[in-house]
Amino acid sequence: MPGRSVVSVLLLPGLLCLQLVALAEIEMDDGGVMEEGSCMHFSVSPPPAPPEDAEERRDYFRAMAAKDLFRHEQLITMMGSDRNGSRRRQAKESSKLPEVMSATSMFELPMRSALNIAHVGMYLVSVRFGTPALPYNLVLDTANDLTWINCRLRRRKGKHYGRQSQTMSVGGDDDAAAALAKKEASKNWYRPAKSSSWRRIRCSEQECADLPYNTCQSPSKAESCSYYQKTQDGTVTIGIYGKEKATVTVSDGRMAKLPGLILGCSVLEAGGSVDAHDGVLSLGNGHISFAIHAVLRFGGRFSFCLLSANSSRDASSYLTFGPNPAVMGPGTMETEVLYNVDVKPAYGPRVTSIFVGEERLDIPDDVWNTEKKLGAGVILDTSTSVTSLVPEAYDPVTAALDRHLAHLPRVNMEGFEYCYRWTFTGDGVDPAHNVTIPRFTVEMAGGARLEPEAKSVVMPEVDAGVACLAFRKLPWGGGPCIFGNVLMQEYIWEIDHAKAKMRFRKDKCNTHHLHTSTGGEVTNGTSRSGKQANSTCNGTSSSSTVVHRVN
Repeated sequence: MPGRSVVSVLLLPGLLCLQLVALAEIEMDDGGVMEEGSCMHFSVSPPPAPPEDAEERRDYFRAMAAKDLFRHEQLITMMGSDRNGSRRRQAKESSKLPEVMSATSMFELPMRSALNIAHVGMYLVSVRFGTPALPYNLVLDTANDLTWINCRLRRRKGKHYGRQSQTMSVGGDDDAAAALAKKEASKNWYRPAKSSSWRRIRCSEQECADLPYNTCQSPSKAESCSYYQKTQDGTVTIGIYGKEKATVTVSDGRMAKLPGLILGCSVLEAGGSVDAHDGVLSLGNGHISFAIHAVLRFGGRFSFCLLSANSSRDASSYLTFGPNPAVMGPGTMETEVLYNVDVKPAYGPRVTSIFVGEERLDIPDDVWNTEKKLGAGVILDTSTSVTSLVPEAYDPVTAALDRHLAHLPRVNMEGFEYCYRWTFTGDGVDPAHNVTIPRFTVEMAGGARLEPEAKSVVMPEVDAGVACLAFRKLPWGGGPCIFGNVLMQEYIWEIDHAKAKMRFRKDKCNTHHLHTSTGGEVTNGTSRSGKQANSTCNGTSSSSTVVHRVN
């Protein structure tokens, strides 16, 4: 179907610009036209609760700490030492394919047989790609601009390398070999040869030259446009770029195809988080991001609501592209979106101060001001669990909270600095132990105030009868600060790229009518129909597919 040119707003870090973008038409399955003001939804489901067994529970929170640590430790490397180009050169160099990988068609990776940290604190969305459309479990990632799926791709000499899944080294470990076999069986593999809508991008095309992370060595017409990406958590994906369609349900209940999506067909994934999902759905800022591609067609904005980790397994919330009336309600806050200059795909609010109770904490302004300091500011990261603060913010925050809990016995817990022998109950008010968790407030530009629930400030039952402050200290120079999904839970968030605004308000995320749609839910590698979140867009009902948070 022919494309159309539209004037649209594309936001890049630190820059607001109008661009003339050629967009392919949304393809309605019934041949009709999509109504103005339509939106599309993906339903969100909560994780199972942490294990009851004491040792498994400790392993669970140790794994959460390890996952977040891996997520953060690449930030310093990504940022570099100044803003005059060295970071750009470093990013370009880091995207090059390692020599050992470019010279061989097989890859060997150690396999873990211990607790897999991938199963802690990630939200997954089921999205249908290809023709015919098949569902894939993808991690919801607001700090990434590359959407990729683990791919079955045969090696073609002179064109691209392929997946050699059976050559992965397991070091003679029977448990690891069994884990590999289980992984192979549970994955939903994307097979480009079986999708009539897949089109690979070649190194000779200008489009390839414009794509980030690309590793093409020459403008060959035969060679596929390849990429190598290493993210903040150390996760590596290697593959080739192509264009593909996603099948979605729009707000009037009809099925439609979203064409022209940039998709990474990954032939190698490495890192602690790759075994629990089929890939990544990018909600970051960048011209190849799924979110940016979708919002250009759906009102310039998207929203999501993250259920509490303690919600029941059959509860669900939503990820919405387009206008979502659920965002506007009692207590809706609005502030400006800042696009991070150090972590290019990331964005967040302009924080002005933090309060514990009525006390405004003494945190230097340059912690939040990206114009004054390298590594300053805050990003929203749905793939990080526990909120991480630079020392200049972490120390006053934890000291102020500790003053309300210091009379309780301290407990040592791996991954947390402040833990207490105390059973967290209800809203954090416990007269029997003289404990009241104070109100925690993040104030932002324009007067917006984020006031998370007590359980997002003090994490209950990290171990039996143990509660810990829900913050982690970043190393010196390790910013920006990161608001993780524990702090973000039970709020609805809207990112309005068209107006460079962020809106949020408290919401349990499970109050929307549920119904069964034609969308599919992917659980443990199988497809089944499931309950779907229903909201409204300009007065018309919407149906959904499913997002999970996995432990």
